Amino acid sequence: LLESDGELCALDIDDAASESQLRARVEEFERLKSAAAAAQARATAMWADKRRAAEATAGVPKAKRGKGLASEVALARHDAPVCGNTHLGMARALVHEMPHTMAALTGGVIGERHAVAMVQATACLSVEDRGEVDRRLASVLGSLGVQGVARAAGRVAAELDAASVVRRREAAVRSRRVTTRPAPDGMAYLTVLGPLKEVVGAYAALQARAKAVVTGQCPDEVPEGRGVGPVMADTALRLLSGRAVGQTQPVEVHLVITDVALFGVGDPKRSVNEPARIPGHGSVPAPVARSWLREGLDEEADGPVTVWLRRLFTSPDGRDLVAMDSRRRVFTGLLRRMLVLRDDVCTTPWCGAAIVHADHTHPARDDGRTSFGNGSGDCARCNYVKEAPGWHVQVIHTGQSPGLPRQLRY
Repeated sequence: LLESDGELCALDIDDAASESQLRARVEEFERLKSAAAAAQARATAMWADKRRAAEATAGVPKAKRGKGLASEVALARHDAPVCGNTHLGMARALVHEMPHTMAALTGGVIGERHAVAMVQATACLSVEDRGEVDRRLASVLGSLGVQGVARAAGRVAAELDAASVVRRREAAVRSRRVTTRPAPDGMAYLTVLGPLKEVVGAYAALQARAKAVVTGQCPDEVPEGRGVGPVMADTALRLLSGRAVGQTQPVEVHLVITDVALFGVGDPKRSVNEPARIPGHGSVPAPVARSWLREGLDEEADGPVTVWLRRLFTSPDGRDLVAMDSRRRVFTGLLRRMLVLRDDVCTTPWCGAAIVHADHTHPARDDGRTSFGNGSGDCARCNYVKEAPGWHVQVIHTGQSPGLPRQLRY
């Protein structure tokens, strides 16, 4: 697949090919993707073995061997660093513990998602029991979908070691949480991960309320053309934020917008339609952002509503509004807020996680300044990993272009 200079070969397709030939090519490419995933897993496992051997020879303590390797694997795969442990663990399991699954992946019988499902479903088992699950399912892997593989592996795992499966479920309950992530078209997902019976019960209660509203059985709320789904979403968000029916959202939401996009005056080189941005959640079209602000100024809104406008950035040759330099070693106050608003999400390529730490690009221990120019917003994992031996940080671009946050290379 690679030319002599390392470039990818062009996989051309004949325009005159028949439908049956094109179908065969699609299937061939799918097998090729599986074989590449298997080869990638072998390379990853070999990389991990060589790294540990080299660190053992160098006298690195056993507890510190391989530190940071998972993030390196993720960056090599152009994936978020938080996915590195999954890629590394899957590679080791497939290469060293699950030969039948590895053979099926290499031969294109299953895809990478099937292999991931097998590894995840057997993660709580011993090496011996994981190998037994691998052996038992070897003959049926090619006939099952991704969820089918997960269910089949889970059934065999529960048979071989019920105690481990129970402990895993107990640990899962302790990991219950609420998360949010952006969705297309100015939407977002709010996810509640909790015990099955409680989540199903909450869903049923929301559905019952929504059906009552849509059918006109709730005197305190009218459907206003909404279906069951929108009413369920509106009810859940209203209850979670503590609002009454019809009350405007009172919680502060940071909306970053240029003066030109908001008022139509300012830097003539920038467009009045330059998108606004909610840090960590992506872009918002300028007309939508302006309408949100108008909603906050609506005199007919139920309850008191206040809209605060804070000027955050000046033109490059203008005066700074806040001190961009500090004598402290930590980023706090408005300086930290400026970094978060500028960088949007973690500055590591392909990460995209929320910013947790504001830290120095050039380390403070090497005389790096606690300044706006030398600061970067990182997630906790990336901030810790970059301190591992052999890691360094380089600024790819400064983020001065519209919609392009500051980004670093590790």
